[in-house]
Amino acid sequence: MDTKKILEILCAEKGISGRENEMSDIVKQLLGDFCKIRTLTTGTVIAEMCSNESSYHIMLDAHIDRIGLTVTYIDENGFLCVEPVGGIDLRSLPGKAVTVGNGIMGVICTMPPHLDKDDSGLDRSKIRVDTGLPTERVRELVKTGDSVILKSKFRELLNDRIAVSALDNRAGCAVLVKCAEMLRENQPPCRVSFVFSSQEETNESGAKTAAFILQPDEAVVVDVGFAKQDGVPSDKSGAVGCGGIISIAPVLSKNITDRLISIAENRNINCDFEVDGGGTGTNADGIAVTAGGIPCGVISVPEKNMHTQTECVSVGDIEACAVILSDYVMGEGIRNV
Repeated sequence: MDTKKILEILCAEKGISGRENEMSDIVKQLLGDFCKIRTLTTGTVIAEMCSNESSYHIMLDAHIDRIGLTVTYIDENGFLCVEPVGGIDLRSLPGKAVTVGNGIMGVICTMPPHLDKDDSGLDRSKIRVDTGLPTERVRELVKTGDSVILKSKFRELLNDRIAVSALDNRAGCAVLVKCAEMLRENQPPCRVSFVFSSQEETNESGAKTAAFILQPDEAVVVDVGFAKQDGVPSDKSGAVGCGGIISIAPVLSKNITDRLISIAENRNINCDFEVDGGGTGTNADGIAVTAGGIPCGVISVPEKNMHTQTECVSVGDIEACAVILSDYVMGEGIRNV
C-alpha cells in the first residue's frame, strides 16, 4: 500500500494512551491478510509473521498511542476542564479545535492578547474546552474521562513531507507496516513480531508487557526523533530526509546498533545519529531490562513540531527505515554475530 495512504489511515484514528483498543481493527486492516493478529489486555496489538525454518525471534516495536487530553470536570458554565495525557505541548494549545469523546467538537479557550500580557504559555490547570453547548446538554453528551484529541487535517507538503497530528508515533507504525509488506515478499528466515504498543506516552507499559509475553531474542524499537530546525541542538537531532536516526546508548546493544549502521551504509542511506549517555527515552529502555534482558536497538523517523497539531515527517524517511529493518530481519539480526 502507498506509504501516504498508510499514514493517513493510521493518523485518522484516536487511540490516545489507555484507549488504544480501537486501533486493533486498523492493524488488522493493514496486516491481517498475511499476519496473525492478537490484542493484549493492555491495548497493545501484535502482528506475527512466522517461519517454519527458524526458532529465532525478532521483535519490532512502535508505540501506537498518541498524546491528547482527558476530561476531568464539567464546570457550572459548561466548560470542560481537561488534563494532558502524555507530554502535549501546552504552548500550542490555545485556540485549537478538538474532538471530545465520540465526536463533539470544541475549541480550547484562549484569552485575548489585549487582556492578557502574560506570554509565558498556558498553565495546565487552566485549560478549558468550549463546546458552545448549554451546560445541561454538555453533561448529557460528555462524561468525565472522555478523551480529547487535537483536530488536524492530513496535509501533503512540498518535498514529500506530511503534516498532521499523531505522527508521533503513527510514523513509526507506518515503518512497521511497510517492513511487513517487504518481508511478505521475501519470506523472512525467522519469527517476527510486529508490536504496536500501548501507553508509551504515559508509562511504556505496553512494550514492557509485550516483551515479557513474547520473550524475543532481540528487539528493535522504531519511534520519532527530533528533526533539525531552528533552535533544536544539532547533537540531539537528525535532518529530515536523512533516512532515519540511529540511536547509540549504553542501554542499547552495540551489536544491534552496529548492524543497523552497516545496513544503512550498504544501502547508501545517510542516517544521522543520536548519542545518549544513559537511556533513549523510548520503549527500548523498558524492553532492554524485561525478564532476563533483551538486546535492543533504536531507529527513529526525524520529526518537526513534536507533540503538536502539525507534526511533520518525510515519507522517504519512513520508507528508508523500513528498508533497513527489512534487511536487518532478512539477515536474522545479530543471531550470527
